[in-house]
Amino acid sequence: MSSKEIFEVAVAIIGSIGGSAIIISGLSAWLGKVWANRLMQSDIAKHNSSLAEIKSDLKKLETEHEIKFSKIYVKQAEVISELYSKLYEVSSCRQRIVLELQCREIKEEVDRRINKREVWEHIYGIHTLTDEEVALIDNLQNELKDLYSFYGKNRLYLSTTCCDLMDRITALSSFISGNYSNVAIKDNNGDSMVHPDVKKVWNQSIETIPMLLPALENEFRNIIGFNKA
Repeated sequence: MSSKEIFEVAVAIIGSIGGSAIIISGLSAWLGKVWANRLMQSDIAKHNSSLAEIKSDLKKLETEHEIKFSKIYVKQAEVISELYSKLYEVSSCRQRIVLELQCREIKEEVDRRINKREVWEHIYGIHTLTDEEVALIDNLQNELKDLYSFYGKNRLYLSTTCCDLMDRITALSSFISGNYSNVAIKDNNGDSMVHPDVKKVWNQSIETIPMLLPALENEFRNIIGFNKA
């Protein structure tokens, strides 16, 4: 029944009864409830419609967020995978340099025991670096350059802790490659030709990096979620 029909029926009833105050009062209350219910139903319908739109918008935002987060996660995984590979190359070059220095020191010790060198003598491989040593240093420096370039372009995808560890590892590795000749070349008595602190810091750098690498690897795992499994 429409609102108009309800109103016409109400008027007819009132007219036929003669305008009884009690009936009019009751009918007014009934009409009030009818109108209130209709208004409430209209408001509820509007509210439900608005709520549905809000839910739809929220779902859309949630989907967009998931897509963006997924893309960032994939990018982080790609960056870490590439970074880990480059770190491995740097570590391999660094270890070969350390091994080369150990071999050099053994050969120099044997040479000093066998041969009595004059002060003016300039012996290849003793007072100079060998071609192999130069090549190893170049390799390490090139790998470091490649690593630092990639890291610098993608550090946005890494955590603060990860960046701090990367900065320390690359700085120490750079010190090792840059000071190899200072540490390796000695005089005829086997004494270092640079300040003793250089060799001390060089050795400390060699010892420190292996302690930093596990922490960096653990941070990589945290970023890509391996440690949450």
